Amino acid sequence: MKKFFFDLAGELPAHDVVGRQCKSGEEAKDHAQFIAHRMSTERPTFAKPGNYISVRDESGREISEAPIKPTIRTQVARH
Repeated sequence: MKKFFFDLAGELPAHDVVGRQCKSGEEAKDHAQFIAHRMSTERPTFAKPGNYISVRDESGREISEAPIKPTIRTQVARH
């Protein structure tokens, strides 16, 4: 397993100093998508163009980006 780092990039950057073990780059990309979705639901103000989760490998090279997009909320009509 390799270690990957998931940085918040954009308006308020934050660097992941702990990282996470993943089996592959694909698993790391999937995890970044999960983080981006969670950020958009828990911190909706972060969901804007230019904000994303940057995935770095152990050497510090960026291998992927996952944009933080607004989540679509639907209202259920009550009768």
